[in-house]
Amino acid sequence: MSDLLQRYGVFLNVENPEGDARDALGQTVRTAIAAEELGFHAAWVAEHHYSPFAIGSALTVLLSHVAACTSTIRLGTGASLLALNDPLRVAEDIASLDLLSGGRIEFGVARGGPFPEQYRHAGIASANVARERMHEALALIQRLWNEPQTRFDGRFFHYEGVAVYPRPLQRPVPVWLASLASDSQRLAEQHGYGLMATPSADFSEVAEQVAAGRARRGDFPFAIARFFHCDEDSRRAIEHGVAAVRAYPRLMGVQFASGKLPPMFAPGAPEAVILANSIIGTPEQCVARAKALRDRLGPYQLLLKPATHDPVEARASLALFARAAGLAAT
Repeated sequence: MSDLLQRYGVFLNVENPEGDARDALGQTVRTAIAAEELGFHAAWVAEHHYSPFAIGSALTVLLSHVAACTSTIRLGTGASLLALNDPLRVAEDIASLDLLSGGRIEFGVARGGPFPEQYRHAGIASANVARERMHEALALIQRLWNEPQTRFDGRFFHYEGVAVYPRPLQRPVPVWLASLASDSQRLAEQHGYGLMATPSADFSEVAEQVAAGRARRGDFPFAIARFFHCDEDSRRAIEHGVAAVRAYPRLMGVQFASGKLPPMFAPGAPEAVILANSIIGTPEQCVARAKALRDRLGPYQLLLKPATHDPVEARASLALFARAAGLAAT
């Protein structure tokens, strides 16, 4: 098993390149089951909407199925898009999921990422408004889980004497903010939340922010998702992994604000930039890279996001890493 300074998880985006939604969902579940069998600490699943490619729109439905098929692996919402959803329903769904899973839920939340269409259909004017709405929804959910009745008078949500049931098994449910924005960092510091960096976040910037956060907070929960591909042949791993990363923005339909484009997604990004921000190579190279991240970041959780649309290949890649890292039973 991994030491307590470094935990390994998988980051699963329900991708449907072949137009077979049933198979895409089923393969995601199978990969989460395989992750538990391989000894990974957690399986995180992304939420996306209005995309024929990324079809993980019913996050808690999918995770409930994963929960029924597993017994020990932690299950993360990576992340629940609070700005787009009814916080009362999210509170009920996550509490039910925590109970059904035996208290295995990690509650990651986010505003919605670089996907303007999600905001438009939700009637949200901008990404900044979405972030404010996310923070307010999270504050409401925390109170709903802990108060007999809640009176809430915010900018976006107004309730008088509301109570939701059931309540979660964990007290408290671990909360993660999938954002390194300054207001999210302040909120995390105030409430003891964990922080999470996305697969495309520039590592140099992340490392600086984490170092500053640790100077203020000491050791705090931190997770970073990284594009990942592992192969016994180094050059084959690099060619496949780099090509997958370069194709990802187009397939996902991301639209970053001016000046916010991650270096690894820049047109013609050098291979070296992509590799510096990914976990790609032979099993030994991947494990060495993971340990190098730990040396820079301190205690953290690494979430491996397979850089392949072939689920069998993704599971084989995870198995190679698990064996090299000493996670797998065999």
